[in-house]
Amino acid sequence: MSLNRLLRLLAVLLTLATAAMVARIAVVEWGVQERASQGQAAVNDLRVALVAAEMVSRERGPTNGLMGSGSDDQPQRRERLNEARGRTDTAFGALGQVLAGWPADAGHQQASDQFQRAQVALRDARAAVDALAVQPKAQRSPAEIRQRVAAMVAVVPLLAPSVSLLAEEARQALPTLGDDVQGARMAAELREYAGLLGSHFTAALTSQQPFSIDERAAIERTRGRIDQLRSLIDLRLRTPGTAAEAKKAWQDVNDAYFNRAASLVDRVVAAGSSDGRYGMDPAAFAAAYVPDMNSLFGLRDVLLDSAAARAQEQAQRARTVLYFSAGGSVVLLLVLGISLLLVRSRLLKPLVQTAGALQALARDDLQVPLPAPRADDEMAAVIGAVRTLHHSIRQRQALEQERDQLIERLQTLSNTDFLTGLPNRRAFMLAAERDLAQARRQGTDVVLILLDVDHFKKFNDTHGHAAGDAALVTVGEVVRATLRACDLGARLGGEEFVVLLNHSTPAQALAFADRLRAAIAAASVAVPGGHAPVCVTASLGLAVAPSGQVDLDELLQQADQAMYQAKRAGRDRVTLAGAEIEAEAGS
Repeated sequence: MSLNRLLRLLAVLLTLATAAMVARIAVVEWGVQERASQGQAAVNDLRVALVAAEMVSRERGPTNGLMGSGSDDQPQRRERLNEARGRTDTAFGALGQVLAGWPADAGHQQASDQFQRAQVALRDARAAVDALAVQPKAQRSPAEIRQRVAAMVAVVPLLAPSVSLLAEEARQALPTLGDDVQGARMAAELREYAGLLGSHFTAALTSQQPFSIDERAAIERTRGRIDQLRSLIDLRLRTPGTAAEAKKAWQDVNDAYFNRAASLVDRVVAAGSSDGRYGMDPAAFAAAYVPDMNSLFGLRDVLLDSAAARAQEQAQRARTVLYFSAGGSVVLLLVLGISLLLVRSRLLKPLVQTAGALQALARDDLQVPLPAPRADDEMAAVIGAVRTLHHSIRQRQALEQERDQLIERLQTLSNTDFLTGLPNRRAFMLAAERDLAQARRQGTDVVLILLDVDHFKKFNDTHGHAAGDAALVTVGEVVRATLRACDLGARLGGEEFVVLLNHSTPAQALAFADRLRAAIAAASVAVPGGHAPVCVTASLGLAVAPSGQVDLDELLQQADQAMYQAKRAGRDRVTLAGAEIEAEAGS
């Protein structure tokens, strides 16, 4: 087949391939747009379901306040409860409209049936609360109050099938929504357990009596679940790609709920576990507790907004690709036709001659010789350009090799303390976070040792800064020589060093720390200027992270406190955080 006929055939094939590619892109992107729209709708419906559960949870606050109120303030409490009930009814109405448009398959029908059961359960629970509230406060027994609280609490789980189904629909429509949707569900669940914890206090606050055994058990179970959800959400929000707004909302939750509200809970639990003198009734507790607890709704809404924004962005991206594909295909076909005409009329034969060289060049094969140009024309310029490219590739390979070496060196320098050669604070924090995460997964203990050279300022003032640097180098060498292969050691800054022991019990860590302390005390520090060598000592503080379940910052703080306890106890010793175990010099 002649080259001209082959070129015409190639033109036809390229045109058909371009058309097929554009059609394929159009079909794929149209499907992406449809799924993104479905995902966005599912996220909006999920928000409606979560808001319905939220309103039931919010209603428990004024409900508990009414059951714990006397006749004097009951009208005001009744008004607040009626407002809360109105909000709940509105949210249930919105969810009912969402469910009315569902298909009649088994899964959707089951969720709808559960929603109807939730409506009936809510109505019956409200009637029971009203019946109890009309009785004099002295006649409301703790058992009756607990029954009414349990009836209100039982409403929210009946909405779970609707929430789960909508979340799964959003994830199936657009898998990239999975993290945000799951995070929003966990935030809503955490808010529900936080509300349940407050509801556990209602009977005791009303009667002003200590908690019963069953109440204390229920409180501890709920607090345990809250801690589990907190850890899960914290891990999820630490993943790369988490929006800054979500991290900010999670910080607000930690400040509001896990600091302020948790402090209030601790006081109530302490009073309920002793004399029952709470100093507040259910309404006063709710007024102080609920605002901080509701910060969890802010986190939930931020995550839902993020999921909706992702879906909208995905749909917009698909539409953009469709538009550009259509326009680009037209331009591509025009350029293709013009290019083929030019190639056939002026460049076909020389191009065939240079094809082998170009193919070899594409494989980075620089050994294939280039063809010699036959005349001083455009093809000669092409061959010259290929020859220039050949040379450029050689230079690029050399530059890439040099660049890779430089990057590797810079990475090493950025993670290494210039004086001791140990990892610096940045490198340690990254590696320690990784080891803590691994310890959590494997359920192994981790021990952190914080080491501070004793009287280092006085040492510098007496022997000079050069001697101080020599002392730090000596301590760094001792730390490096003492470490196991699986442990981490670093210089945090100044005269502080840190060691992270993996797979180590507290007893093993204490023995290791004492060996390290003794090795430092026995090491000689060379003093410049011909002076006799001197010795330094160090105080060590230990903190344990059982199964890795302690945040790195908290672990450092505990170790720092233990280290200062060692210093106050006389220095040159080891102290374990939370224990009176010390290893003094010479012991």
